[in-house]
Formats: sequence, structure tokens, C-alpha cells
Amino acid sequence: MTSYLVDAIFLVALMATSFSVILMRRELKRLRMHHQLYASALDETGDALTKVGSLIRDLNLQGLSTVHQLIGQIDTARGLVEDLKAAKERLEGENETTIPAIKSDHRRVS
Repeated sequence: MTSYLVDAIFLVALMATSFSVILMRRELKRLRMHHQLYASALDETGDALTKVGSLIRDLNLQGLSTVHQLIGQIDTARGLVEDLKAAKERLEGENETTIPAIKSDHRRVS
């Protein structure tokens, strides 16, 4: 009779342990699935960050190229402005010498 009682206690303990093992196994499967999803998300994030870094480098290079082109165009524009100023001064100088001659001719005609 005592052995039945001990056997019943062991049977209940075995059933509780089996139930716990089944629950743990399900939990481990769920954790494995989440781990795989997490690992793939990290891989995708790493790839995306690599692409972003590459794009940033490309943008920096393009920006530097644009700045150098703009500097060249600004220098060209400054040269043209200087040429225009010189031409304007030359024309103003010519007008000053020709305008009095025209005025003097005009006075002579009157």
C-alpha cells in the first residue's frame, strides 16, 4: 500500500516534470524562431548601414566635386567682371575724349 502511494507521488512528479519539459521545449522553439528573426534583422540592418555609409561617402565626393566646380566658375566670373570693369572704364575714357569734341563741333555749327 505504501508503495502505491510512493508510486503515485512519483507518477505525479514525473507527469509534472514531463509537462514542464514540454513547456520548456515549446519556449525554446519560440526563442529559436525569435533568435533567427533577430539575427536576420541585424544582418539586414548591417547591410543597410553599409549602404548608407557608402552613399554618404559618395555624396561627400560629389559635394567636393561640386564645390571645386563652383570655385572654378566663381574665379571665371570674377575674371569676367574684371574684364567688364576694364572695358567700361576704357569706354568711359573714350566717351570723355569724344564727347567734348562733339560738343565743340556742335558749338561751331551753331
